[in-house]
Order: sequence, then structure tokens, then C-alpha cells
Amino acid sequence: MRAFRTAGMLTILAAAGLAAACSEMASPTRPGEAALPAPSLVSDAGAAAVTAATTGHPTPTDLTARGWTCFTPPVPNRIVCSHPNQGLPTGGNPPPEDRPATFTFWLFDAAGVFTGTELLIRTDLYKGQLCESTGAPYVFVPFIGYYECVHTPGR
Repeated sequence: MRAFRTAGMLTILAAAGLAAACSEMASPTRPGEAALPAPSLVSDAGAAAVTAATTGHPTPTDLTARGWTCFTPPVPNRIVCSHPNQGLPTGGNPPPEDRPATFTFWLFDAAGVFTGTELLIRTDLYKGQLCESTGAPYVFVPFIGYYECVHTPGR
């Protein structure tokens, strides 16, 4: 009987450990901070790794390594990252109707420090919604034909 209780307890502990490990795993669209590499003092991305370790947010370098697309848009001092398989908006106003209704990006400053998220809504679908972060209407970006709302941390 005691052997059965011990075996049952080991099974419960193993299941709990597996559940905890799974909750720390990254998904393809949202990397988990626990999966980030430790900061390296000798790599060129050392400052970015330290940023990731101190802020709890991955850097554009980390995201690119996980299959995200990161780029520098015409807006100065900004890096924009798009999750895998999302793609990027095409130029044109209005955008083609077969383009996604929305895009969600992660934003970083030029040094790779996380500054917030960006939500884009296609022109033909925007109906005057307010940006939750600012309380103001979304900002129209004519080049791509989407309305933009930037959410900053803590808002």
C-alpha cells in the first residue's frame, strides 16, 4: 500500500512539474521571457540582452531569432516587429480588401528597448473607435491606409 501511495505521489509531482514547465514555454506569436537566453557580456547584442533581462521584454534580436520580422520604418528612432506569419501592410490607400483587417506589432526604440504595441485597423473598417491608451481617435497613416493606435506599457 505504501509503495502505491509513493508511486501515486510521484505521478502527481511529475504532472505538476510538467504543467509548470508548459506554462513557461513560448508560443509562436508571443515568446515567453523564461525562454530568453542569458545576457552575454561579449556579444554585440550584449546591451540588448541586458535590456531584455532587466525589463523582462525580449529585444528585436531575440524576436528575429524566433521567426519574427523586425524592421526600421520611416518613423525615426523606431523598430517594429511583426509576429511570424502575420506579414506587413502593403502601401496604398485604401489597402486591398483582401489584406488583413488588423495588424499588431511590438514597438522598440532605436536601442532595442520595448516601448509598446501598435494596433492597425484597415481604413474601410475603422469607425471612429478610440485608442484605449490615449483616449483619442486612432491616427490615420495614409501611406498604408490603416488607422494606428499605440499602446504604451502601463496604460
